[in-house]
Amino acid sequence: MPRVRADLVMVGGKSPRQHMWEAIRAINASPNELTTYAVARKSKQDDQSVRAYFRDMAKAGIVSKVRSLPRLDAEWTLLKDEGIEAPRVTRGGKVIKLGDGAENVWRALRILGEFTAAEAAVAASINGVSISEFGAHVYLSGLAKAGYVTRRGGTAGFKTRFRLVPSRYTGPKHPIYQRDFDQVYDPNLDQVVWRKADQEVAQ
Repeated sequence: MPRVRADLVMVGGKSPRQHMWEAIRAINASPNELTTYAVARKSKQDDQSVRAYFRDMAKAGIVSKVRSLPRLDAEWTLLKDEGIEAPRVTRGGKVIKLGDGAENVWRALRILGEFTAAEAAVAASINGVSISEFGAHVYLSGLAKAGYVTRRGGTAGFKTRFRLVPSRYTGPKHPIYQRDFDQVYDPNLDQVVWRKADQEVAQ
């Protein structure tokens, strides 16, 4: 996620670009109707943001501009349907995997139930996605703060094991731990489920 609070940009548990991508895939079924304007209206996102997303995806070879239309509108064609998840692309057209490692850790945690950060990194590093042991440890520690997992061990010579609390499995989308804000946002619930600042106020 960008360095902005997830709860301020996610709507219905989805990022703005996820809403745009779903609109693109829905509109693409109709010939000659995939335009910047149509996507902006269907996704309920502003025109400038939609234009920027199309621009970035065009550089990545995911879409191609067919023709320009009046009032900064344009008609597009979808070259690569990347599936249900919105492609993450930079302004330079680079496809990034930011967040996919945490997503794989969450999925593996659901399947395996318990592991160390090292084991989580191995289990989550698949399909071209990788996450370091440190990255897995940071993410799992964030989940522990929010009560999604319990911690066992961690003393010298014994690595911490993280176990999923079954009742805290809220759905397939991985809870987002943002270290910058020390909070956990759960897109399955569309809410911040833990924030350090709130705990400090309560104390």
